[in-house]
Amino acid sequence: MANAAKPRAAVITSGNPRDVATWSGIPFHMLQVLESRFDVVEVVEAPWPWWFHKFGKLLKLAALGRWEYHFSARYTAFAGRRLVAQLKAARPDVVLAISASPMAHLLVDDFRVVNIADATVRSMLGYYDSFTQHMGGDGSAANAIEAKVVSGAFLSLYPSAWARDSALNDYGADAARTQIIEWGSNIAAATTAPRQLPDGPLRLLFVGIEFDRKGGPLAIATAAALAARGIDCRLDIVGASADSFGGTVPANVEFHGFVSKATPEGRAKIAALFADANFFLLPTRAECFGIVFAEAASRGLPTISYATGGVPSAVLSGVTGQLLPLDAGADAFADAIAAIVASPTRYTEMSRAALEDARVRLDWGVWADRVAAAVSAQLAIDG
Repeated sequence: MANAAKPRAAVITSGNPRDVATWSGIPFHMLQVLESRFDVVEVVEAPWPWWFHKFGKLLKLAALGRWEYHFSARYTAFAGRRLVAQLKAARPDVVLAISASPMAHLLVDDFRVVNIADATVRSMLGYYDSFTQHMGGDGSAANAIEAKVVSGAFLSLYPSAWARDSALNDYGADAARTQIIEWGSNIAAATTAPRQLPDGPLRLLFVGIEFDRKGGPLAIATAAALAARGIDCRLDIVGASADSFGGTVPANVEFHGFVSKATPEGRAKIAALFADANFFLLPTRAECFGIVFAEAASRGLPTISYATGGVPSAVLSGVTGQLLPLDAGADAFADAIAAIVASPTRYTEMSRAALEDARVRLDWGVWADRVAAAVSAQLAIDG
């Protein structure tokens, strides 16, 4: 009876949402909190048949890379027949589709689809190099699928103003059905007081697998610029190896390589690195939102990054960190950090603000509460 008043929901994403390895664990953490807010009647663990990727890759190869099977209306429709039947049998009130436009376009005509994504196709093309190259062609097929999802969705929920604005301006989304609900942290919350600057060397933390896009070389140059200003510092780099740098690694830089959050040892190492850090430095040039910014906030770490994509929705510039324009170089990043270091009170207030932001906004429980409220409100409106 406890679930009687809760909307019946099905959950889909590009892989198995019960697997923490799927999309950096984002669907996994979403599902954990959604299950207590909805009557989850179906979790689709295998959205595509076994042959979908195998033959899709062969067909893409035959098309010389100019055709992307994920965004082929015909190919996904043929492959998605089992998925549609599975959801019809479950009879959910809503389908929570997590970054799942290639599936969601098959569902919007028959189900109330809640489109949960951190970007739109239009916002990604020409912004993320890897995505643009992956599309092969001009992206028209992907845009057509995205347009169908956005226009047909029961709700579209994005973590940033950047993504929400693309849905409104590029696809004509219904503003009443399009909301910003920021995402949470994928590392366990830790009880911590606002940080104070250390007596010893300043510790900077960089976390990112895509070393170049995330601004790894610039982070190293920033550490060097700080040292040139007489600020003793150390930079810890997680997610990439020294081979990614391609040069002589400075003595004050340590590469930790990929650290898995799926193992107790990995989680402990990441927690220790966050605990030891004083600033989170991620000068990423392209970012949809950045769960890692929420993780930094949950540890009270002021963040230094670029004002690009969805980052301004994750980091409140001047409050929980400092965001710089895209033409800023290492000296500008070093200046921003040095200015905060010069004011210990300002540093501690930024740390306090980050912790509060993580508690009231950048938290998966808060996210799930807001998703549930949005769904219930829209169900009441639609009758």
